Amino acid sequence: MLKPVSYKTDEHRAYQQALDDFNITELLAKLNNYFDADFDSAWIQPQQQEIETLAAILISQLTHSINGKLIADYLNLIQHSNQDIVPGLINLKYPDASIELPANFPDVAKTPRFLYGDRLRWLTQQSDTDWGIVIGRFYSYASHRCDWTWCYLIWLSQDSPSTAWTSADIAWEEDLEPISEETNL
Repeated sequence: MLKPVSYKTDEHRAYQQALDDFNITELLAKLNNYFDADFDSAWIQPQQQEIETLAAILISQLTHSINGKLIADYLNLIQHSNQDIVPGLINLKYPDASIELPANFPDVAKTPRFLYGDRLRWLTQQSDTDWGIVIGRFYSYASHRCDWTWCYLIWLSQDSPSTAWTSADIAWEEDLEPISEETNL
């Protein structure tokens, strides 16, 4: 027996829903209307098949550029962060393969939040976290944020859990918080 016509309609609806759920529809629309200094889709007028092929190439490139660090960082954000942060990941702009220093370096607009000698601890939902004193900092590209930011060198307290295997560690500014002298750790 032949399947009724509604089957094709339901199948098409499910296919379209999958395209929407995985932002393929949005990607195709963006490629169809994209404009910047290097590309103007209105002037080039690509055909639908060309747009779909381009989308497939871009997805393939993304697939080949994924690495464990990127996956781990995003999964960590998904698992431990506020749900409002995760949708923001979709809007991140990924850098070119060669990352250059900001044009205004070393006069960056973002001043460091912490100073040498500040007592800090890692932000975590676990009670057992590392803490110590800032002994250095540097401005570096944070691939998980796709942006430049401050990173700190922390001399760990003797009571800090990680001192069993290291005396110092580094952490991004967003992963640290100040602790007071009165705080019992």
